Amino acid sequence: MRTWAIACAVFIFFIAVILRVEYRLARPTVPPGIQRSECLTPRPEKESGIDQLTRLGGRITHPRTQWTGDFYTAADISQGRNLNGYDKAEIRDREHFHPWERWGNPVLAQARRFLWEHWSDRRRAYLILTASSVDHTSTSHIFVEPDDNGRWRVYSRRLDQRELVDQPTTYSLIWVKPNGWENPGTPIPATQKPDLLNDELEFRDVCGERLGQF
Repeated sequence: MRTWAIACAVFIFFIAVILRVEYRLARPTVPPGIQRSECLTPRPEKESGIDQLTRLGGRITHPRTQWTGDFYTAADISQGRNLNGYDKAEIRDREHFHPWERWGNPVLAQARRFLWEHWSDRRRAYLILTASSVDHTSTSHIFVEPDDNGRWRVYSRRLDQRELVDQPTTYSLIWVKPNGWENPGTPIPATQKPDLLNDELEFRDVCGERLGQF
């Protein structure tokens, strides 16, 4: 009798798991990742930024954007996410307008800390990061979250007054020491504490290709 009861309990458990998976597939809680279809094709030499974006599955659209006074947004920028479960931060850099001011920038250090703490602790986060140059302002809407298969990721949408860029989804996030504007950084050992002001976070896609860093 006891063996039969245990068998029934195990059977019910597996049925519940299957039904839950089917429900999540039928009703996704987050959008699917933006990624390439395969990882075997090597990166072309002298590839432009827009060519890399396209090759890795990214896309550019032109929705009606709105400036709130602190950041750009658009209709359904969160793509149906339930943001009640996300820690939220709105960060705007009002002082640093030149590329070389990216290093030692306390505003970016604040954004790095927020992203890294939530990524390493596996906590959902929604970062609205607005930065300007001398002639351009854009806002990145960045989501730290698990996908519907449970794999953690960083999903980023960059918006300005003309276009929305859905960037390839990040599945790996590490600290690096920067080596110039476009060169890959040098990875920092996991045992070493990063310098939030001068070290940077490097983003990699599902295949491990570097997407960028800040």
